[in-house]
Amino acid sequence: MATKGAAYSSLVLTLFALCLPSPSQAQVPETDRHEIDELTSVKGTYIAEEGVYKLVLPNEAATVVLDYQTLPPTLGLNTWAAFSPARHHTALLTGEVLLLDDEVDSVMCSAIKANLEVTGLADTTFFDGPAVKTLDVSGVGTYQHLATALRRALDEIQRITRERTLHNATRRRPSVSPDSSISPGPIDEILSMHGKVLNGIYRAAIGRRGIVYGETVGREMGLSTWISISGTNQKALAHGEIIATAKELQTVLRSICSEDFHVISIRNHFLAEHPGFYFVRFWKAGRALDIAHSMRSTVEAQIGAATASQITRAR
Repeated sequence: MATKGAAYSSLVLTLFALCLPSPSQAQVPETDRHEIDELTSVKGTYIAEEGVYKLVLPNEAATVVLDYQTLPPTLGLNTWAAFSPARHHTALLTGEVLLLDDEVDSVMCSAIKANLEVTGLADTTFFDGPAVKTLDVSGVGTYQHLATALRRALDEIQRITRERTLHNATRRRPSVSPDSSISPGPIDEILSMHGKVLNGIYRAAIGRRGIVYGETVGREMGLSTWISISGTNQKALAHGEIIATAKELQTVLRSICSEDFHVISIRNHFLAEHPGFYFVRFWKAGRALDIAHSMRSTVEAQIGAATASQITRAR
């Protein structure tokens, strides 16, 4: 037992030693810290031992449980962003943006337009109250560029909050029709897929190959892009998922923004796959053929990104 205890203690100390900064670790210059404060309108805190300048912004609207009760930001209900020096760039930003459901699409698209990378979206709600999500963002560049990009995302939250207060309303989620009658032929032609219709609901999927735990797998093992369309040809509701590699993800999200899809989640399904895959879950309401055209545009944008990546690797 003593030997096991000593080995465990040695392992813990080793892990902590790997996490500790070296004496020569770069620091965020004080002038840049002041500029970050001015550009974001938020006063940050400097963690000298890690060389990180961090901003924490509680989202008051997202912490309301009942009209008279709020939850403290110490429960993790806040937006945060951290800035640090980078070896291959001037600076690195990582962060999480806490959002209400009706803020997700606009804030995500604002972050992407500002050249931040969106790497995850998850449901954070664990209590009775508003639906709360966290949007993971990161980026590299100058401190000024990164702070300005963050500010644009925060400004979008404030814009939506003002509109919500002015109109005293939030976005309502669509309802699923109990009866569906989707015509598959025109959709198949647009998507270049062969979908199936069951109970009037159209569904199509395309797979791709990957390696999971050293084994080659494909569509039926979960590596697929799929779409399901219910309702009628004139009033349809689509729900689906797009699989993308890390190099394709930002292109897919940009297309999703331009095609007015609503994003539900961005996540991983596996731990040991190659290449690494992200899965973007979405929904969209409208005419069935318009939805199909939007899906086609997004898949074509993704194919373009994948082809460009292959050409780059070949060089």
